[in-house]
Amino acid sequence: PSSVYLSMASSDRVTFRTQILNRHLNPHPSHSHTLSPPISLSSSPCLSYNPPDLTEPASSFDIKELRALLDAHNIQDRDWLFNLMIQSNLFNRKLRGHRVFVCPDYNQSMEQQREITMRRIEYLLDRGVFKGWLTVSGEESELRKLAFNEVLAIYDHSLAIKLGVHFFLW
Repeated sequence: PSSVYLSMASSDRVTFRTQILNRHLNPHPSHSHTLSPPISLSSSPCLSYNPPDLTEPASSFDIKELRALLDAHNIQDRDWLFNLMIQSNLFNRKLRGHRVFVCPDYNQSMEQQREITMRRIEYLLDRGVFKGWLTVSGEESELRKLAFNEVLAIYDHSLAIKLGVHFFLW
């Protein structure tokens, strides 16, 4: 994005993006070959956000049992990697309610996204995430690699694919 776009207030960005989408969905009449009625889009920014952990009743099931069922293996390793990620601003950490979330910033150019992906890999490398990935064999090692790759894929597919090409295609 341009520096003008990045300097806009969040609400201005919403309006700007809405206008772009509106132009794509409703091209100028002289360029349109259809007679369909125009689609109307308007921006509607979220006025408030209440995290579910503050507004919803407690679960009627054991969350740890569900996690054990879904993740199946290397749960402590998965948590260790996620905790590494939330410690760094490289992973675009956000505090929502009492929880920390990480999510890629897709408001960057492709080149910027590639650069930050490489910086994330370097961060993970410096903290030993990939230790033994190419030198240690065995079922436990493979399951650990797969668990880490799942955590990274949940965060950002491009990061998991880049690592998968280098580590899983050997």
